Amino acid sequence: MKPLVGTTALLACLLPAIAAAQTRQVNIFAFEDASCSAWAKSADNKLLRAHYVSWIQGFVSGHNYASPARQVKTGSLPGSEALYEFLDAYCKDNPSLSFIGAAITLVEDLRESSAPAKKARRPAPAKKEPAKAAPAKNAADAK
Repeated sequence: MKPLVGTTALLACLLPAIAAAQTRQVNIFAFEDASCSAWAKSADNKLLRAHYVSWIQGFVSGHNYASPARQVKTGSLPGSEALYEFLDAYCKDNPSLSFIGAAITLVEDLRESSAPAKKARRPAPAKKEPAKAAPAKNAADAK
């Protein structure tokens, strides 16, 4: 299990490179068969599904480690059942792709939904006239 965790963290660090370089080859290490059809076949295997969920959690954690400015915020990652539904839908829509694409899509979706709303630019405050100096008091008035 330790090699799986280490491999997961390593490949998750590659997410920014994947997103930035859609046209070049990027090596991602995952299960022997990371296809959507393998995901679909795992529907009745809770243990295998738990491995997929762990892999995705590691992938998201690796993304956060490698991209601190573009974090998936704590608490925004769906629970196992919701993640199963997301992966089922992704693989139904993309049967010839890998579930790794679902992990990338998930990270992109979660980053967008947790990004702070852009603040409207406020106009610069109006310049104030410099304060006029108070007339100097002579020493007799000060007493």
